[in-house]
Amino acid sequence: MSSLVFDGVGTVSVYQTDGTLKYLDDKITKVTLQLQFDWQKVMGGDSGYAFHYTAQDLADKASIEVPRFSPILAELSQGAETQSGEVKFDETETGVLDESSAYTVKAPTKFKGTFKVGSEKVSLKTENGDRKLLTKVATTPTAEQYAITPEGKITCDAANKGKAIDVSFVWTKEKGTKSGLGGRRRPKPFKLIHRFELTDDRTGDLIPCQLTIHKALGGGTLDVSQERKKPSTNTMNLEIMDPDKTMDNPEGWAVELILGI
Repeated sequence: MSSLVFDGVGTVSVYQTDGTLKYLDDKITKVTLQLQFDWQKVMGGDSGYAFHYTAQDLADKASIEVPRFSPILAELSQGAETQSGEVKFDETETGVLDESSAYTVKAPTKFKGTFKVGSEKVSLKTENGDRKLLTKVATTPTAEQYAITPEGKITCDAANKGKAIDVSFVWTKEKGTKSGLGGRRRPKPFKLIHRFELTDDRTGDLIPCQLTIHKALGGGTLDVSQERKKPSTNTMNLEIMDPDKTMDNPEGWAVELILGI
């Protein structure tokens, strides 16, 4: 068989142990397979030689680099639990009191959420840069007090007009998704198929290829990083396990690399 240059990425699909499709992505940035088989040099022993080699346990690993985040990546790699429904956000805004000595929080309107009444803490910025916590009142606030409406409109005394305030508060969104990561979480094993195509440089023909990991387990570090002015890239590390023999895998292979050439 001719040698191939691996310059394609392709599609990754992940299946649960019952065969259900769990995750599908056709815009993978990078797939890495690291097959590791080590020997240990043992001195002396019963072999009759000065030393002999003892095979160590396999340490095969794989990783996937994705330019997006999905809660399913946290489930597969870290054993997270995905919850859908109402979600809560902790917000902090800095604003300036307008001509009427008022400021309305912006995040709930921006993201179509709901301001949580009573969750706010309002601080007035002094001339020397310190923050002075204001006290909440129902009506007619003094220079050291504030009033607020259920929609998040803050009103202060006219003496504070044009001054900056910091507002920390909670708002909720009716429909959201949350990845919960427990301190004793454990990922569940799954089957991963990486389907891709390569080009034979000699003939120009497309060559179908497939990497199958029959039993993988999430582990290591799930890198979910955000960097200023750069697109986020998430890396999911996988541990390759020794699978059972099944009709789909009668040889009990841990990894298969199929080349259609």
